[in-house]
Amino acid sequence: MGRPAVRRFGTYALIGTAIAAGAIAACAKKQGITPPPVVVPGNAVVVGNRIEWTTDRPARTSVRYGTRSSGNLDHMAYPNAANRGDRAFAQSHSVALLDLTAGRSVYFQTVNEIAGFPTVYSGVDSFTATTGAPARLLTSTMIHIGFGDSHLITMPNTGKRFLIDSGERNAESSVVTYLNGHGVTRVDAMMATHTHLDHMGGVIGGFGNDMNGVVWDFPPDVLFDSPTKSSPSAGSSAYQEFLRSVPPATRRVVLQRGQSSGDVADLRLDPDVRIVVLNSGTPPNYLFTGHDGTDTNNESIVLRFSYGDVDFVIGGDAEDANEGSIVQAFAAADLEVEFAKVHHHGLPDASSSAWVNVLKPRVAFIPNTQLVWNGNLAEAVSESSGRMTGIGAHVYAVDDAPALGRPRPPYTVPVRNGPQFNISFVTDGVSYEVRLEVATQSVPLKPDTTNECGQHADASAKPRVH
Repeated sequence: MGRPAVRRFGTYALIGTAIAAGAIAACAKKQGITPPPVVVPGNAVVVGNRIEWTTDRPARTSVRYGTRSSGNLDHMAYPNAANRGDRAFAQSHSVALLDLTAGRSVYFQTVNEIAGFPTVYSGVDSFTATTGAPARLLTSTMIHIGFGDSHLITMPNTGKRFLIDSGERNAESSVVTYLNGHGVTRVDAMMATHTHLDHMGGVIGGFGNDMNGVVWDFPPDVLFDSPTKSSPSAGSSAYQEFLRSVPPATRRVVLQRGQSSGDVADLRLDPDVRIVVLNSGTPPNYLFTGHDGTDTNNESIVLRFSYGDVDFVIGGDAEDANEGSIVQAFAAADLEVEFAKVHHHGLPDASSSAWVNVLKPRVAFIPNTQLVWNGNLAEAVSESSGRMTGIGAHVYAVDDAPALGRPRPPYTVPVRNGPQFNISFVTDGVSYEVRLEVATQSVPLKPDTTNECGQHADASAKPRVH
């Protein structure tokens, strides 16, 4: 079998921060100061669905690309995940593009990072794809639903869909509109990570009717729950409504910490995807605080998914205590991931340094948006975002996704009412990429006033937000 067709490109012209870095270096040299190194990308080669190139010094790399125009690079692809090659600094680079169609133009640029210096972006080039996308992709999409969480996971072999959280009560229509608009006709498994209404609300829908919510719009085979509910959750009318809302044909399955798809049949959604329950309910040795929903947040179900060489974690509002308990209970090697959903909306009481340094994610999603935030979102999430970018992770938020891997601590937010996005993490089990889609579903403009957690304070006051 012959080698795939290869197309070579000329040496890239550096743009953006590369130009700035060059100017800084020239100025420093004149003053007798050792200039910072500037990465120079070598010739690019296209081999099948992979972009290959070299740099003149070790760099951590990725590829921005798109298929509509040179000005719309809405994908970010990363190197193979085996042995954490996606985080490695090297001089030879190879990145697979997972969203190609044979005969269609592809526009791309390489992203080259060295610690402590500006990122270098190559000029945008293009080629015509000669191959299509891999057949078996796992997709995890952060659905834009206003305030709160909603994540849809589509399995690679079975095509089964797992919906985690559905935002506030009035976000039900946002989730349903998204699902209908993307050809989803059934949801096989569903879960509310914990009982706060910005996660469970859309599952059960509006007041006064136990037969509504996303759980009735798309009745799943199984609805996952946790074993304990701290006060006031256990006696809350919303949680009782949740229990009454389970459709007759849906199995309610209580997950226990430490279980996995190897021993829980209902978690076996795909033969090639392993799911481990990192937390479900009150963590071991947890000391209750009784403070503004903290106990309920720390009951959040946290799941780790593994497909081939690629791993990721999705939990609800787990705070430092929950994350710390997980770090103590599981081996570090069993917690490393390529992708992490940032807990508790990116607020500073979660995503501790200990948690981030064990997970070592390359990609992080923040389910939060200035569109519905009452205070300064940039300030609210700057600590957790900074911890992520501090280890080299690329952070994507609902309304800051256009940054597409342009690392910039601290987190910055565009103007309110700017473009909003559904953001997907996609993997073939070998490599992975992030995809952006402008959200067209309408979303609630502010948190549901019936939220049992109360109103959200200004971020400068270090709010206890649920």
